[in-house]
Amino acid sequence: MKKDFIHFFGTTGNKDIFFKKIRQAGGLYFNVDDTKIIIDPGPSTFYKYINTYEDKIDGIILSHIHIDHSNDLNIFVELMTDGGETKQGTLLLPEKAIEEKVLFPYLMDFPYKLETIKPSTKYKVKNIEITSSVEHKHGIENYGFKIKTKNHTIGLVTDTAYFQELLKSYKDSDILIMNVPYYIHDKPKPKHLDILNAEEFIKEIKPKKVVLTHFNCNILNSNPTLLAENLSKKYDIDVISAEDNMILEI
Repeated sequence: MKKDFIHFFGTTGNKDIFFKKIRQAGGLYFNVDDTKIIIDPGPSTFYKYINTYEDKIDGIILSHIHIDHSNDLNIFVELMTDGGETKQGTLLLPEKAIEEKVLFPYLMDFPYKLETIKPSTKYKVKNIEITSSVEHKHGIENYGFKIKTKNHTIGLVTDTAYFQELLKSYKDSDILIMNVPYYIHDKPKPKHLDILNAEEFIKEIKPKKVVLTHFNCNILNSNPTLLAENLSKKYDIDVISAEDNMILEI
């Protein structure tokens, strides 16, 4: 029996890192409880997916419309629905994606179910229950998710500045996947998390496993693998620095 897994197609959202080929961009592929979900399909996600898998996608989730998360959205909707020939699959996305036509209007009737994400709301994609977070602070409508499977509760903390209320959305997660572009913030009004913020999540939520990803130069220059090892020792949990095309069995 094939094990459940998460495939990290890429580990950066920073254009300079992606353009210079230091790290790859791309989204996540969840293959869990016989449910296949693409999350935040950034640049090159589609190419990597179709050259790796032949699975039928059950759902697509978009946290926000920034291009490093949404670039391949429309082609995945086409793939999920056989180019509109088969009305199937679930698409979850913010209202802003429809307002800004990030989702092409002609595709809106293709999925079996299209739902706009609201804060702290439960959704279902085949066998998986998904609860949206409070709205993140990222300068644009944006949400993270708590994904409940048979054996795990996986918190997916997408791009956001840190604020105390955020922690409540990820309570009881035994696996935390966190977008942490910074070692230490270098801007007066940050829109992302840094390592100190990640520690607050670890201390409050007490997950069994943490995966750090979505790096920019700030944290890459500080060796995220070593930072993850230090957090593992400090809190006696498994903390991983994600690598491009990493497959995490769960």
